[in-house]
Amino acid sequence: MIPPVVAGVDGSAESLAAVRWAAAQARPRGSGLVVFRAELFADPDLMPHGKPPAGTDLLLEPGYRLLRQAADEARRAVPEVRVRMCLRLGAAAGLLAAQSAEAGLLVLGSPRAAGVRGGVTGSVALSVAASARCPVAVVRGYADPEGPVVVGVDDSGGSERALAFAFETADVHRAVVEAVHVRHDDDRESGVGEQVEAWSRKYPAVPVRVRALRARSAGRALAGISPGARLVVVGSRGRGPVAGGLLGSTGNGLLAHASCPVVVAR
Repeated sequence: MIPPVVAGVDGSAESLAAVRWAAAQARPRGSGLVVFRAELFADPDLMPHGKPPAGTDLLLEPGYRLLRQAADEARRAVPEVRVRMCLRLGAAAGLLAAQSAEAGLLVLGSPRAAGVRGGVTGSVALSVAASARCPVAVVRGYADPEGPVVVGVDDSGGSERALAFAFETADVHRAVVEAVHVRHDDDRESGVGEQVEAWSRKYPAVPVRVRALRARSAGRALAGISPGARLVVVGSRGRGPVAGGLLGSTGNGLLAHASCPVVVAR
């Protein structure tokens, strides 16, 4: 059975945009879509052992209403997609990370803060991107349906995971992979060309182009070429509680400044 695409729902316009994007990813992959919401009651007496006592159904109704709205949004965007609703009690970051163990892709919206240059990424998105057990997409900006799948490449294991996701996505969407290696002035030559060529042999129908850029910040460089892209994919350093260290400067920079959806591949 193909693992589902899971989209987090919080009622914001950004989360609905993420739901629509998630539906567009689920259908060509042949997977279902799960719209997921975490509810956290302010009064701990309402949640003994994480479960509400009998008679609190009315307290959950607003959450279910948001899930029904999200499911309707997904079906309007992609009528063929299979949608299931899921509501759990607890903190969103932990529940989404747990849900990722059974997901093929976890999708979140990323709000921008008014008056802040560039943008911000919510703490939930950062935490989940650092601790999830599947690729995590943070949907922001505009995903150009004719644009390439941009993937950041280097010599790390995270780069291999990023290339795997990028080629799979490009294959199902009939898109171009644009592999980008960002080098510092003192970097030695790397073997990323061989990496990309190996994945190209696995997906011979996927067109590929390779770019080399010189920049101090790989995250800013990738964010700079994100306008016009379908999405940008980067690898993760691992899993754990310290989001900044595990995502690295590249992942953090992209999640804050990209102009299109970003996937942290795991």
